[in-house]
Amino acid sequence: MRVTRFTATIAFVSISIVGLASCGSGDDDAASVSQEAPAIAPGDVTEGQVTIDGTTIDYVTVIPDGFEVGDTAPVLLALPPGGQSLDLTRSVTVGTYAEQALARGWVVLSPAAPDGELYFQGSERLIPSLMDWMETWVDFEGDRAHVAGISNGGISSFRVAAAQPERFASIVAFPGFPRSDEDTAALETLRDIPVRLFVGEEDTGWVAPMQETLATLTDLGGDVTLDIRAGEGHVMQSLSDGVQIFDELDANR
Repeated sequence: MRVTRFTATIAFVSISIVGLASCGSGDDDAASVSQEAPAIAPGDVTEGQVTIDGTTIDYVTVIPDGFEVGDTAPVLLALPPGGQSLDLTRSVTVGTYAEQALARGWVVLSPAAPDGELYFQGSERLIPSLMDWMETWVDFEGDRAHVAGISNGGISSFRVAAAQPERFASIVAFPGFPRSDEDTAALETLRDIPVRLFVGEEDTGWVAPMQETLATLTDLGGDVTLDIRAGEGHVMQSLSDGVQIFDELDANR
């Protein structure tokens, strides 16, 4: 699949966002978002940049055919695996998310970690303003986005969703779990959000903490499932085409 790189600054906008009812961040200070025009190419995968509070984030988007700025669409925030580099972000977006997103009419935005600071090691602070920026060009279906992630992206998904649970309609981690004691305690805030977990049975370091996540959310009365994939390791080939991931996402729209 072709990836288009937006390199020219089409327009430069500075937005001050203060206490938006939709963002639910609870911050008293203004969040400064300066950006190039969003990389929107309907029916395609594109790349662009946005500057959040002085930090530039490279991102990859999937925009369904026929989409126009301001349209309502289901939205997926896809947090990348590993070092969350732009190369990995691009590879996973194209290989796992793009085909199904285009076929089903989803907007996907996958942000690379700026300067290698992962989205559970500090860069999660940028996500509320990143989502505020997204809402300037796409109307989130149901006023919420969905979040998914692989490996470090799955860990990041719990951190990001727990910070603003009112902004997320579902979580899919394949694999992923709350990494810290604070993240585990924050599962209380996620009990009203459908959580879908996948892990390979041979991924021995991840199975146990994901089983613990299942047990904790179940005890809290949460809507949670765990699928342990027979014969699979950390990278689950059975999920690489994105079909079951989007089946879960569509079921929780």
